[in-house]
Amino acid sequence: MAEELMGAGPKARAAKKRGLKDRALDALGLQRKKKRTPEWRKRDYFNLALSRGIEGIPDERCFVLQNVVRGLRHVPGDVAECGLRFGKSTAFMLAADEAKRTYCLFDSFEGLSAPQPEDALSDTGKAYWDQADLSVPEDRVRANLAGFPDKTLLFFKGWIPERFPEVADRTFALLHVDVDLYQPTRDALEFFWPRLAPGGIVVCDDYGSRKCPGAKRAFDEFFADGRGRLIELPTVQALVLKPG
Repeated sequence: MAEELMGAGPKARAAKKRGLKDRALDALGLQRKKKRTPEWRKRDYFNLALSRGIEGIPDERCFVLQNVVRGLRHVPGDVAECGLRFGKSTAFMLAADEAKRTYCLFDSFEGLSAPQPEDALSDTGKAYWDQADLSVPEDRVRANLAGFPDKTLLFFKGWIPERFPEVADRTFALLHVDVDLYQPTRDALEFFWPRLAPGGIVVCDDYGSRKCPGAKRAFDEFFADGRGRLIELPTVQALVLKPG
């Protein structure tokens, strides 16, 4: 095997290794186990959104959001999302949502706001992100989210929490917070939690991310009094259920 692999590039070496292993298995009357596609990737609503080819957060997190919104089918209220980037998470929720809800979508479309001391990484003392990181033009996001005729999408361009008062009279079943930083995360919780219907859910996209310590701190501080039940997920997300 060593002679056969000598002088080959990384990809060629990997392919030759696979070939040698396959031949060895064949000689023993065995076959290489093929990786199976997880069942959740076969869901119609998942593939409907996936077919749009939108960049953004990992598929696993999108699937979590899809099942959160499906599980809220009997909870009254709209959906609020803070931080859209390319609109991938929104598209996946829209594809799976069986209720006719209004989606209130908040983004600066100019990237992140300025990090605060709460956003500093413990090992460097500095924030991972800079102001204006992750900027995506509004027209691109709107184009990515076109084609959901049974849903009402309201876009609120501006820095959090400037435009929150425009939805002050609404009730929400779901709040998705994906703003990466401490202050806008805290502002979103302060405004939307009182407007979340009993049985509603808040999802933090960044709770377990090393890059976003401020988001975790905002959630931990806000829910320290036990007003909601916080569940951390291996996808780095966290869910908070509002008691009924």
